[in-house]
Amino acid sequence: MKQTILPTLIGLGLFSSAYADPEKATKPAENAKVEALKNHAEKSDDLADKQDSLSADVQELIDEQTNAKVIELLTAVEMLMAETTERLEDQETGGETIAIETEIVEKIYEAAKQKAKGSP
Repeated sequence: MKQTILPTLIGLGLFSSAYADPEKATKPAENAKVEALKNHAEKSDDLADKQDSLSADVQELIDEQTNAKVIELLTAVEMLMAETTERLEDQETGGETIAIETEIVEKIYEAAKQKAKGSP
């Protein structure tokens, strides 16, 4: 009876045949990890490309400004964006990279406030 129960359970998907062979059980987990790392690298590279493009946009904004404080803030933004681009190219997407991105947003917000004031 045991011989018919196991194949039946496997056939119904109630029991994985991988349990019978521990080596087979680890391969899907390893494959999933490799796939996740590959996906992370691809997304990180895509973000690095977008970040680099946005950095070029910031450079154009700097060239258009006359307010010294706005220029100073946007220059800092451009430098932070370059650092973030490098980190993303190296697949460094952790807390430090996120903190730099947050700082970029804060400086852009401050530059927008300064520009709205209209003071040179």
